[in-house]
Amino acid sequence: MRINREGRRELSGPDTVDVTGSFDVRFVNHGEALHVHLSADESLSRVATVDAGNRHVPGNGERRVRIDVDSDALDGDSVFGTLEMTTSYGAKQHLVDVEITDPAVTRTTVDIDQSLAEPSRSNVTLFDRPELFVLGLGLVAVVLAALTAAVVDDSLVGAGVGVVLAGVAVALVLILR
Repeated sequence: MRINREGRRELSGPDTVDVTGSFDVRFVNHGEALHVHLSADESLSRVATVDAGNRHVPGNGERRVRIDVDSDALDGDSVFGTLEMTTSYGAKQHLVDVEITDPAVTRTTVDIDQSLAEPSRSNVTLFDRPELFVLGLGLVAVVLAALTAAVVDDSLVGAGVGVVLAGVAVALVLILR
């Protein structure tokens, strides 16, 4: 949370947060010292306890306030509630919607990313990877060109072998990109 950043005694920060278990509220003060009062609404206070409701935040300093969550009270469910922060005896207020998720439930989840969309490459064959197929054909072409150049002693055949080698080299460069 930012204090005195957008104006005198103003509070600014996120409107919603998702947390797993206990968490800290960090106040960063950009001006004169003041007190910030924290309170949790009824549904949030069933599982969360504010370390100290009224906290002094030094001028141009910061302060962390611990919000302790009773994981046993969550019992596998998520709890939605509102954390209210006020300054200037309630004249300035900022509300944050909080969703607290049970850490026991969170630990059993699996993160899914884009790598699961790609097929497994455990049994790769020559035809599964087109670049390997092209590389194989290029090697066959080089061997045939070399054999032809050895059998037929002609400058035109030598030039053809050079063209085949150049084509295979270009193909290798494109494959290895």
